Amino acid sequence: MSRFFVFIFSFFSFSFLNAQNLNIGAQFPMNKIENLEQSSNLKIIVFTPSLYKTNTYASMMTTSLNYYFVKNLAFTSQNLPKIDVIYIVNEDDKWSKESNKIFTFNESSNQNKLDGTKVIYDESGKIYNAIGLKPFKQNSVSTIIPTNNFSNNVLVESSVLFLVDQNNKILMRDNDYRAQGEHLKPLEKLVKRVLKIDEIKINFTKNNTLKVGDKAPDFILNGPNYKTNSTEKFLDDKSTFKVLTFYPAAFSGQILPDFTSIDTKAAMTCAAQIQLIDHNPLLKDVKSYAISSSTNPLLELWKSALRTNNIMYLNDENYTISLMYNSYNRLGYNNRATYVIDKNGIIVYANPDLTFEDEAKFPVILEKIILNSK
Repeated sequence: MSRFFVFIFSFFSFSFLNAQNLNIGAQFPMNKIENLEQSSNLKIIVFTPSLYKTNTYASMMTTSLNYYFVKNLAFTSQNLPKIDVIYIVNEDDKWSKESNKIFTFNESSNQNKLDGTKVIYDESGKIYNAIGLKPFKQNSVSTIIPTNNFSNNVLVESSVLFLVDQNNKILMRDNDYRAQGEHLKPLEKLVKRVLKIDEIKINFTKNNTLKVGDKAPDFILNGPNYKTNSTEKFLDDKSTFKVLTFYPAAFSGQILPDFTSIDTKAAMTCAAQIQLIDHNPLLKDVKSYAISSSTNPLLELWKSALRTNNIMYLNDENYTISLMYNSYNRLGYNNRATYVIDKNGIIVYANPDLTFEDEAKFPVILEKIILNSK
């Protein structure tokens, strides 16, 4: 267990903040946070520069943590855990100054799902200083990401997330949290391990390497559009080509407002990955599937949020399919492996790590594949 915590810490320790005594295994100074009731629950504490719409990842961050750990949709167990989610925001409440207080989760707004969470606005950085964190406003060098959503090219700093146990011991610290599936899934994995709920045992010997010309591994289709005891298999339908795309997590990454100005040099996000494949006009006559380890309730909400029309969402709960298709990452999520399978079940395109640049080329590649088959 201790080795796992050290590994998580090493993986997520970026050069953002150098707070003393806030490392894994230390006691989190909960008494330094004013207006916070003491709790015996597991706690996710997020120090964030902003929850306002200028923070492009804020909406997805609050939505994902709300669905996963407040509403407990990440769990299938009947014995649901109690997890406190707390945000310490290094600015004032800018939403309170908006004339329209009702927001909708779509491409043009940044609704924060905060029901069931605790939000403390700390504009002066008093709490940050009290516990040993440097306020974002005082940070001259930090992990930042550019966004093209606003004319002044806002720079958004990464949030700092702590997972704290019932006794206020720090179990995890992530200095680069901004709603990435690659960070959300290890958090979920650790929460389940600590609480001993819905733990997944992975057999790494099954993580096969697949190439063009190989027979595609078959599997039973499982997801919100399939019956619980369905026996329908992936390769049963021999009428059309199929696209499989694996992604780290539901409710991860910024939702694309349009598809006309994609930055092919940017890092692919889960939302963009699915939206781009669903939007591809060549895929209207091709069956496409997006695969992650999620629960069906999460996938239903995820589909609604992305507003996709053609792509099917599959729940690979135990990473069985991911291991077959060389997608599983040992940190607890899928790499973005993407495959095209022909009518006979043969792999005709294999990409172990889809990027925006790959996605830009994908329509031409797919067109050639389909034309060559006729």
